[in-house]
Amino acid sequence: MLVSWPVAGEDEPKKSFELPTYSGEKPSIHAPDKPQTPGPIPDARDLYDRALLCWPAQTYMRAEVFVEGRARTETGTYLDSSGTVTTTGKTSAALVARIPLYSAAELDREREREFARRTKIADAVGELVASLADRHRMRRELEITRALERRSQERIRIGVAETSEQVRYLEKVASLESELLKQHGAIQKARLVLVGHCTTHAGDALDRHLVQYIGGR
Repeated sequence: MLVSWPVAGEDEPKKSFELPTYSGEKPSIHAPDKPQTPGPIPDARDLYDRALLCWPAQTYMRAEVFVEGRARTETGTYLDSSGTVTTTGKTSAALVARIPLYSAAELDREREREFARRTKIADAVGELVASLADRHRMRRELEITRALERRSQERIRIGVAETSEQVRYLEKVASLESELLKQHGAIQKARLVLVGHCTTHAGDALDRHLVQYIGGR
């Protein structure tokens, strides 16, 4: 008499293969009707001025004139012909202007250095403002693409689409996630460039101003 032994898992229902989404989650197949409210974007000129003001050295783009007050008292003793000793005193006050002496060539070099610094700050401000604005657009695109990826997963489950359809959306989601990571790096680079132009105390104040716009990824 032959006895057949059940094979492990033979009676268990077979589970069809399901390709997970890129995030591993199952979001709604319907993207939000409206995008999230975009975060505030800093005013470029205001941010540029803030970064310039926290520079530790005085600017060479304008003349440097220092005005100071001075007071002086003079006393003297005189002996006249009659043998009388007379003591006199005189007090004077004056305003003195001091102008640093620089050669024309040295001033040109300093202005060139400051112009280069101003250009770097302007580039960092432009990159930061553009990246923050583009980040909102890319997040909205990611919302829609993730919904399409989830929809294709359901279409495959009920047998009206092939796995390749979901794979295409999965690749698009992965690409958008990668672009967001690169964008995050560009935002942080611009942030550090701006803070790097400041002294420690002024840099901390500027960084707190930037964080309210940058937020999280």
